[in-house]
Amino acid sequence: MDESIKQHLLQRVHTNPYVNHLEIEFLEIEEGLVTARMPLKPEQRQYSGVVHGGILAAFADTVAGFAAYTVTPSDRDVLTAELKTSFLRAAWGNELKGVGRVVKAGRNLQFAECEIYCDGKLVSKSSGTFCVVHPQI
Repeated sequence: MDESIKQHLLQRVHTNPYVNHLEIEFLEIEEGLVTARMPLKPEQRQYSGVVHGGILAAFADTVAGFAAYTVTPSDRDVLTAELKTSFLRAAWGNELKGVGRVVKAGRNLQFAECEIYCDGKLVSKSSGTFCVVHPQI
């Protein structure tokens, strides 16, 4: 992937208030593949100390969506049309790592997946359908 395209994608991420709020850091960006990390905070946990499922879903949506964005023309955006998340085990650790992959890139719809790990253990797997749209500026 061209370095200027990576920089454009990172600029879009760095101006996203929700991504910044979650403190998501992208570690690897390739065409159709991204990896990211997210630190966990006490307010993201349920009463028992396990990470809330909504946090896992939000992280998965961001990582899979960003993977879809890497195969989207630079004059377009992606919006989540559908997201399915399977919670495989409780997440108890201090950091999440997400791996997002594009399964099928289309002109109008893209399908991507995200695996989330907590302390090296797979805790959830998500799949999403993303619409390719004109920017809504």
